[in-house]
Amino acid sequence: MKILHLCLASFYIDGYGYQENVLPRINKEDGHDVRILASTETFIDNLDYGYVEPREYETEYGVSIKRLPYRTIGNHLTTIKIRAYPRLYEEIEAFSPDVMMSHGLTYWSVLDVIRYKKNHPNVKFYADTHADANNSATNWISRNVLHRILYKYLVQKAVPHLETYFYLSQEAKVFLIQNYGVPESIMEFYPLGGIIPDAEVYRQARICRREELNVREDELLLVHSGKLDEKKRTADLLRAFAAAPELNAKLIILGSIPDEQKELLNALISADNRVAYLGWKSADDLREYLCACDLYCQPGSQSATMQNAVCCGCPVLLYPHRSYTAGFDYGNILWCETQSDMEVAFHKMAHGAIQLDALKENSEKCARELLDYRKLAARLYR
Repeated sequence: MKILHLCLASFYIDGYGYQENVLPRINKEDGHDVRILASTETFIDNLDYGYVEPREYETEYGVSIKRLPYRTIGNHLTTIKIRAYPRLYEEIEAFSPDVMMSHGLTYWSVLDVIRYKKNHPNVKFYADTHADANNSATNWISRNVLHRILYKYLVQKAVPHLETYFYLSQEAKVFLIQNYGVPESIMEFYPLGGIIPDAEVYRQARICRREELNVREDELLLVHSGKLDEKKRTADLLRAFAAAPELNAKLIILGSIPDEQKELLNALISADNRVAYLGWKSADDLREYLCACDLYCQPGSQSATMQNAVCCGCPVLLYPHRSYTAGFDYGNILWCETQSDMEVAFHKMAHGAIQLDALKENSEKCARELLDYRKLAARLYR
């Protein structure tokens, strides 16, 4: 089967572990012919979003990818919000897919995708959305002009031709209904997932990384990662960890620190000899650190690493975002809304009042039943 992933409504970042990176990889491993058409928007130096030149190449897993240029419409801001791509129809036609998965529908050239579906009615056309009130339509113009006029028009054009419109959280589902008027009958829950390592891969990664970090057998390893801006609440996590000096644990920080956070975070990291900052890591390296981890800490903004952590058997410490509280709680989560909540959790862990082994078993169950990307990928083969 030929499967085309359309990453044209937003960014595509090479080498990351996002959904649009992992699903094509698994499709290829399952024996399908896979291609990605992506925008030129990406992450520059792991610090901020930017744009690269159009080009064609292969991902690290051998999936063909082509970055398409935008058609210039007015100024740069207008161009990247309208998102029109010259000759998209011809690109689709050249590949001749059996399945099209559009990661978002909010780009003008989705009209070419719709036209292709009309001309080839046997092609399966799926779409997903990652948009919710936390990351989209955050000001009046964006909400009332961009989303409720332009993007709503495009989504409404596409809906009659979709097999399924996937949403990754309850917040995303509400966003679809409130801003685009999408009927619930066409929607399905399709969470961000992760890859479950086999037992030997997990064991070897855990041994290797814990030896690298000099984590003793009786010590816990906590991991925190991401683009460590203020919303990630890294500083609150570090302060809470420092407030529990009796906790026999090491905390490693992975990711990139924006300039405006460096002074604060570097001072907090250097003040506690149980803490180490290891910088940015590839998706594969990050997965190995998660195999070595006993608790993954994400007390701030949402990140797909949470699902990857659960798939590596990690209990997780999370801020109670609605998208997490509705659907992800298998009894494997420590909910922490404030720094004080984190301090309480760490004190309890230090005194044996929280049994992480039991939470780990629940994370493994959550991974098997809900988050396994191999099962999620198979839903495109129906």
